[in-house]
This record gives sequence, structure tokens and C-alpha cells, in this order.
Amino acid sequence: MVWTIAITRIKLLLQSPWSWLGLIVPVLVLIFLDMSVEKTSEATKIPVVIVDEDETEYSKTVIDRVSKNPAVAVSVRNEDEARNQVETQKAAIGFFLPAGFMESIQKNDEDGLVTMWLTSGSISHGLVREIFASEVKRLSSNSYGANTVLKTYGKSEKLDAKEQATVWKDAWAYSDKHWEPKPLMTIDYKVGVTRESSVEDSGGVASIYVPGMLVLLMLVSFLYNSWPIKDRDSGMRSRVPYAAGRFSAYWFGNALGVLLLQLTLLVLLFSYGWWRNELTLNVATIFGLIGYVLFLNALSLLFAYFVHSNRTWQAITLFVVLCTSLLSGTFFPSDELSSILQRAAEWTPQYWIVSSFNQETLMIPFIFVGLSIILFVLTTIKAGDSA
Repeated sequence: MVWTIAITRIKLLLQSPWSWLGLIVPVLVLIFLDMSVEKTSEATKIPVVIVDEDETEYSKTVIDRVSKNPAVAVSVRNEDEARNQVETQKAAIGFFLPAGFMESIQKNDEDGLVTMWLTSGSISHGLVREIFASEVKRLSSNSYGANTVLKTYGKSEKLDAKEQATVWKDAWAYSDKHWEPKPLMTIDYKVGVTRESSVEDSGGVASIYVPGMLVLLMLVSFLYNSWPIKDRDSGMRSRVPYAAGRFSAYWFGNALGVLLLQLTLLVLLFSYGWWRNELTLNVATIFGLIGYVLFLNALSLLFAYFVHSNRTWQAITLFVVLCTSLLSGTFFPSDELSSILQRAAEWTPQYWIVSSFNQETLMIPFIFVGLSIILFVLTTIKAGDSA
């Protein structure tokens, strides 16, 4: 009987072609907004030009790592082209890596190693210089550590040239691994979520996809769970205990139908997010989103129990979605809010689900599932008593 009621509810929600579009159009709109934000972010990157006359492993490593930084757009040119781009302000800053760059770093000779060209009106050179210098310093620190180990260890152990090279490489690799996943001393750049880190480092560009997905799932959950109000207005609720036999079967069946539609929407959203590297495919993310959807359905059903007007329900839906989305810190860092609003953010489900993504923990999703069960059981009991 439960499955029959669930299928009936799905048919009622998708009884017209326009209702089918309600599952697809929001996803398409979110994809369009995400791609638009990405293009805008690309256009606002700081243009940087680099001349690589060394063309060694070290110079290519520096260029590759700097290119991955979300704040800059790197192009590699010869010296004449690079100077021209800087002089014509097509590039905000230029770097010249001379021949012998790798050899100098390995010898820890950094003085005057890199030449920098600036445009006359550049105000971003400080940031780019620090980004570039940090990558050069990473290689230099590794080499310094390897040289130190070789000097101290090589004196106590009489090593031949081959053994010395092996020790040097091992020490260099050991030093380099301390820079991953991030250096011991670093600046924490946030991309509009919580106080920890961003949801997903998808190439470093701030994405609106995850915040938009969380808002969309909440909005659809509230819209679909207006069925208790409509059934109350039509008199269905008062006839259910006699026609269906058990009120709990009626309530659970309808809730199951809505949940299946939301899970379908979640699969569509997650599939695109995973394909675009907006979401990481792991147990924590998948279970977290499922727990989030379960909690939203239980919460919206609880709200629907107390509301007796469809117009009031629409106003509550808009209020809850807007307030929780703005306060949660999913669209901008919650640190930018006042202390009072920061504490308020911790009462929003978006804040906690994003925190679970950042920490890759299953504890928060388990709490969501537990709260969902409690809320659903209480709502079922209360609604049955008042039917």
C-alpha cells in the first residue's frame, strides 16, 4: 500500500509536461549560472607573462604551479613578446627565468635570480610576486634541505657519486612532501563557505554550483511537500484513516514519493557536478547529500503540519530558503558577517552540510539522518492525531 500511495503521489506531482520540466529546467538554469560565473572569474584573472630561457625541470615546475593558481592567467612568451605585453599593459607583470635557473637553485644561489617587469599602473604586482616567489622558494628550500642532509650524512658515511645522488633526491622528496596538501605556513583562502576551506577546489575558480544546488534542493523540497496542505483543504486528510486503513501508511507513502523525486533531482545535480569536478565522488559527499535531502523533507513536512494556507506556505518557503542561504555562508564567507550572524549561520543545514564536505566526515550526515527520523516520526504522530 505504501508504494501504491508513493507512485500515486509521483503521478500527481508529474501529471503534466510542465511538471516534468520542473525537474530539468532548474538544473539547466543552475548549469548556465555556474558556467557564467566561471567565465567571469576567468576574465578577472591577473594576466602574467613568463619568459623561460632555462627550460629545465625546475623552471617548468614553477610555471606549471603558478598557472594553477586561481588568481592569475599565465602565458609563456619569448623575451621580446613578454616585454611588449608588459609595456602595452596586456600583461600586469612579467617574469624572466634566465638560463642556469635550476642550477642556481640547487646551489642555493637566489640573489638576482629572477627578473620582474611591471606595468606602470599595476596594483596587483605584490600578490603575483608573492605567488611566484613562493613556488621558487619551495624548490630552493627543498634543495637547501637536500644539500644539508648530504653534507652532514655524507661526511659520516663515505658515499660514492651514485649514492650521494640518491641521498640528495630522497632528502629533496622528503622536504617537498611537507608542502602537500598545503605548506606548514600558508594563507587560508576561502571560497564562500565556512571557516575551514572551500567545498571543492575545482581548478581554483570560485563556483556557484554547490551553493546553488543546496538552495535548489531546499526549494524543491518545500514546494513538493505542500501536499499535506492541499490534502487538508480538499478534505482528503479527514477521510484517510477510514479509506486507507492506516494514517501512517498514507503519510509515509506520500513522503516516500516526494523523496524519490528529490533523489532523482539529486542524481541529476550530482552527476553534472561530478563531471565538472565541482563535487568529489566519495562516501562522505554522497552520504552527506542524501542526509541533507532527508533532513529537508522531514523539516518541510514539519512546517507543513503547522501551516493551513497555501499562500502562507509559499511565503514561508521563500523566507526559509532566502534566510538560510544568505546566513549559511555558502555564497560568501561567514567570517564576513557579524558575530551574531555567524552564530546564526550554525543553525542552517547548508552550513553543516558544507562543513561535512570540507571535513569529509560522516558524523554530520549521520546526525542529519537521525534528526530526519525523529522529525518524521513526530510529524506523523501529530498529523495522525489531528486527522
